[in-house]
Amino acid sequence: MLQKLVGGLIFSGILFSQTMANPQFSIVGDLVMDQLQKDPNLSSSGIEIAVQGYVNPFARADVYLHKHNDDSPIELEEAVITVERGLPFGFGLRAGKFRPDLGKINKDHVHLFPFIEAPKGISMVLGEEFYAATGLEVNWLTPLPWYSNLSVGYFNSDISSHDHGEDVSDHIDHDHDDVHFDGEQDNEEKQATAFSARWSHFIDLNEVNHFEFGTSYYTDYEKSFGGADFKYKWRPNKYRSLTIQGEMIQFELGDKHEEKTVHPKEVLTAGYLLVNFQFNKAWNVGVMGDYWDFDLADIYSMDPSIFIGFSPAEESAVLRIRIGQVANDHEGHHEKYLKTTAQLIWSLGPHKPHRY
Repeated sequence: MLQKLVGGLIFSGILFSQTMANPQFSIVGDLVMDQLQKDPNLSSSGIEIAVQGYVNPFARADVYLHKHNDDSPIELEEAVITVERGLPFGFGLRAGKFRPDLGKINKDHVHLFPFIEAPKGISMVLGEEFYAATGLEVNWLTPLPWYSNLSVGYFNSDISSHDHGEDVSDHIDHDHDDVHFDGEQDNEEKQATAFSARWSHFIDLNEVNHFEFGTSYYTDYEKSFGGADFKYKWRPNKYRSLTIQGEMIQFELGDKHEEKTVHPKEVLTAGYLLVNFQFNKAWNVGVMGDYWDFDLADIYSMDPSIFIGFSPAEESAVLRIRIGQVANDHEGHHEKYLKTTAQLIWSLGPHKPHRY
């Protein structure tokens, strides 16, 4: 029923729109070189195709397709219509498949990260490609003296059905008294619904200093998490800025996580803190701390990293380098490695891999 409703909204918006301009088409590609210890590896995530534009003066549509660098078919990442104005009481609406307004970076695509890879702890909660689902999200611009937005969403699939890309059992001792994995797969397919909410605030401290903070909540039939985030930005001009950003999530795993049986009271706490300095048009440099912790299993890690970016031609191409500590927990052994990653991202069209 929900899919039919979403499909009808998108079709109606396109059918009855009065578009004054053609949609914008963009392609984003990358090349990544990982050097973990002594084994370098070249790879590419493929290409992302973005089709964006206004369907009428009140709503816009965004479609993101991804073709991995293998024999897999083209994947639909997002296809969403956003009603930005025209609804009463300051309401807005998003409908289709999209990334919910959860935390600070769930809505961002990976090529926008100045630190190349998603924070490991956050990806344990949201997945390596983060959480996207088909649903509806209502946004309300609350009548406060500053910008304050409340968003509430309803979706037809939960985080469990999304590919997390990493097996949580690699980080938890199977023989631990409090946490047990039986390794059995749950073969029953469940059509689980989920709810999300976020209340965010944006405050202009003065002409060059801005502060944003928010709280998020997610729940489905057995899992839930709450989170908080903040972002401070000093920006005296377009090409110079200092950003300090952090986020923390506390995830109650429930009885199963990534199709593995876990202790029903296990809690995963994950977060990060980063500082990024854009000191001219071409260069930026920053540091980040990545943290995750399984409460009952008493396994945690805090991994620092540094990153640098060089954008020789506006935002259309970016070279990034990251050097960071990587934690590896397997069969009770906790080891640390130093990992160097280089990434080249390029784009054709207005959807850029780097934004000032």
